[in-house]
Amino acid sequence: MSIRHDDLGRSGRALSDLGSFVERAARAANPSRSKLGRATAVVTVAKLGAQLLPVGWRLARRYPVASTVAIAGILLALYASRSQRTFSRP
Repeated sequence: MSIRHDDLGRSGRALSDLGSFVERAARAANPSRSKLGRATAVVTVAKLGAQLLPVGWRLARRYPVASTVAIAGILLALYASRSQRTFSRP
């Protein structure tokens, strides 16, 4: 089995895009940022997500159990990071 330099370059670009995706998603979820900044972050997240979707699909087909665990972990992190709403009784 040999590794081609083209494969390494593609993998590096995908990892770089993934890092940008996570950073922009964090910016979009940050309520202290302006609405315009959050809106532009959402647009960027959508563009990067569209680029990363084929890579994620191939990974999910190749490693179905690991992909399911990763998706469950991401959903759990999103659920834990959302702000807790407290209701006061009158």
